[in-house]
Amino acid sequence: MYLTRVAVGETKQAGRPRREEISEKARDAALRLARELGAEKVTMEGVALQSGVAKTTLYRRWPSAPHLVMDAFLADLHPLIAYRHGETLRQTLVYALIDLASALDSKRRELLCHLIGAAQSNTELRQAFWESWIRPRREEGLKAMMAAGLGRERGEVILDLLFGAFYYRMLIPYAPIDAEWIKAIVSHVFPNEIPEK
Repeated sequence: MYLTRVAVGETKQAGRPRREEISEKARDAALRLARELGAEKVTMEGVALQSGVAKTTLYRRWPSAPHLVMDAFLADLHPLIAYRHGETLRQTLVYALIDLASALDSKRRELLCHLIGAAQSNTELRQAFWESWIRPRREEGLKAMMAAGLGRERGEVILDLLFGAFYYRMLIPYAPIDAEWIKAIVSHVFPNEIPEK
């Protein structure tokens, strides 16, 4: 999915930080600025000033500030939301939604809500959001469904139903996103599948 990762394990030159250490400094600064100013107001100049990483170095790793912000947001989230395969497709989808809900602690959830809102009026951020977050997650979900014998078209609809409901409840938090609710909405999408024990 997608993160603009820098290769690690390269030979370190004397007196110079590793490339991954530089990237981590940039990601940390981008997240701080996104939380303080709003994601749409983060600039490469601001990240360079906050992190001490040269602007030219930033542009060699990320095409724009929104891409850097999305990469920073996803860097520690990624391992927590990889699709786990259950014994049935229903179980796999339950895992996906539960893992996403667990990974989105209050700080991450607040930033994600802001990213979604800001992306509506910022074309570059919207593109980065689609490329780094939505499209890769959808492709992982579609692979799981096609492996279970579902067609791509039906899989697209299922993802819209499940994750649309998830994001609606996240953006308008009138009720919690818990395991009971997640299992209920997945069961509604697959009413004829044998319930899991």
